[in-house]
Amino acid sequence: MASIVPVFVPHAGCPCRCVFCNQRTIAGQQAQMTPEKARHILTQALSVLPEGSAPQAAFYGGSFTAIPVDEQEALLEVTDSFLHTGQLSSVRLSTRPDAIDIPTLERLRRHGVSVIELGAQSMDNEVLRRAARGHTAEDTVRASRLVRAAGFSLVLQTMAGLPGDTRETVCRTAQRIAALQPDGVRIYPVAVLPDTELYDLWRAGAYTPLDVDTAAVWCADMLDVFRRANIPVLRIGLNPTEELSCTVAAGAYHPAMGELVWNELWYRRLRARLERQKDGILMVPARELSRAIGQKRRNVLRLQREFPERDIRICAEKQEDESWT
Repeated sequence: MASIVPVFVPHAGCPCRCVFCNQRTIAGQQAQMTPEKARHILTQALSVLPEGSAPQAAFYGGSFTAIPVDEQEALLEVTDSFLHTGQLSSVRLSTRPDAIDIPTLERLRRHGVSVIELGAQSMDNEVLRRAARGHTAEDTVRASRLVRAAGFSLVLQTMAGLPGDTRETVCRTAQRIAALQPDGVRIYPVAVLPDTELYDLWRAGAYTPLDVDTAAVWCADMLDVFRRANIPVLRIGLNPTEELSCTVAAGAYHPAMGELVWNELWYRRLRARLERQKDGILMVPARELSRAIGQKRRNVLRLQREFPERDIRICAEKQEDESWT
């Protein structure tokens, strides 16, 4: 996959403010994006990338197709100039499911957009209502079908731990998302940030965020659904930044959240295998050895506690065992 140069448009186009959202903290950016700033960001990024690398430009952080069309066009004209010189390969953007229609898709195609990421977040309408998303699960289904029918790559963004979420609602969200056959998904366990309604609810005792370990379990459920459906998981957890690390007040934030989720999934696989065999030797693909062992050997220690009569050893196999895939 081509490298990505992110251009953040925090809150741009959002008709409402979701309970969890503080995009300026997530993006590490305070000022609104302008065509001049976008051109500067792209020029700076391209100057340090290898010649001929042709990355994607990505408009993230807001609902791109919900901002005024003239502002969309002004930003897309900037990327057009880099596309015409071959310095960019294509454009991707994130937006809301209820901000997609056929004329919009036709216009985006003319500007070299190839990937559209939809912020589905949940496929449970009560969870969406309590999160103040302002759209429904049906909007996500409709928009996803339009995006795919128009020939774009579709990425769906999901969250775990929103108000009203349970392990069951999160798993059902993953199943409904998988049924839409996206080209990729992102999984974001909820982190509580200051200057959000969720922060106020948490301080008032009206919302209990997931801790990191619980989030890893719920997100591993989602990961397993997507893995079985052969849907690539592009990211798990917020991209760690110094500002974000210093700002998160509560909830499921960890700079290596994705690894913790993969550790949990591997723990389940290994435990199931131990229940079928007599010894404690577990052979795994070499490329997955670190995930299988877990951070600070957490899976080895957990399994040793559960099977104390065995000497638990997780080792790299010489030839890949297809039963793990």
